[in-house]
Amino acid sequence: MIACSGRSTLPPPADPGIPATRTVAHALGQTEVPLQPNRVVVMNPVVDLDNLLALGIKPVGFAEFTQDRPFPVPPYLSSQTAGVATVGVLTQPNLESILLLNPDLIIISESQRRLYRQLSKIAPTVGVSPRVSQWQDRFLALADAVNQTATAEQLLNEYDQKVATFKQTLGDRLTDVEVSYIRVRTDGIFLYVRSSLVGDVMTDLGLRRPPAQDVVLARSTRIPISLEELAKADGDVMFVFGVEFGDTPAMFAQLQTNPLWQRLNAVKTDQVYVVTETYWSFPGIQGAKLLVDDLTQYLTQYLADVDPNGGGVQGEGSGRP
Repeated sequence: MIACSGRSTLPPPADPGIPATRTVAHALGQTEVPLQPNRVVVMNPVVDLDNLLALGIKPVGFAEFTQDRPFPVPPYLSSQTAGVATVGVLTQPNLESILLLNPDLIIISESQRRLYRQLSKIAPTVGVSPRVSQWQDRFLALADAVNQTATAEQLLNEYDQKVATFKQTLGDRLTDVEVSYIRVRTDGIFLYVRSSLVGDVMTDLGLRRPPAQDVVLARSTRIPISLEELAKADGDVMFVFGVEFGDTPAMFAQLQTNPLWQRLNAVKTDQVYVVTETYWSFPGIQGAKLLVDDLTQYLTQYLADVDPNGGGVQGEGSGRP
């Protein structure tokens, strides 16, 4: 992981004709990077792109999503990336395109380590750890690489203020409410646990999770379940994401006709919300704030639906998705 709390080292004063650099320790080694990089190429079109833009740095290039997405970057970032060059997809970037951009810093995920040596020949390259259960650390790590730690701390303070407002407004009323978060894909159904980014945000908000999802996994963010295990997906409120791509809408439509799905409490009480994947999956600091806004809206609606006398949830069986 890139150093994020004063672990980078500043060099002695340099010759005025030589750009100033500093040493940054990161997930793949140590790299001399410009003191103020201004031609950055970022290889992760979601979390790292989100974070870089939040820090006020518009990259000169970014890698796009793979072909299973109908957009090159999450739509909530599209206006901020207008005019930025693309350099292939994140799994197979175009090295020639990167070279032509003349970058002074390249940011990759640790999972792209196979590209590290090649990219390091083009420009200083740093690797950011993909541990999504520590998204604040990842943000600070990237901020350290571009020498914007103070700005990152300010943005994290703003996020903390959103969390505090949520708790003050809704926290006491959600003490006994279980919030489920699942993904539906053509290859299965997945429970997203506390060691996912959204799980981490829900923990920050003090939200209670169903027992099967209230776990931390060392090397994963999700648990696959079979149709026979659908009860593990249940909760007072259920959020479903990932249903907008490829053949997934048809698969989800079929799932909704299954008797096992129809038995779920959240389904019977019309408390299933289908949400966008673009920042409900793996966002950076901007997406995390949008996520808190969404949870505030949806859970306020849930509380408005609940009978104040404790008689349950009104409007049962209408099927929100």
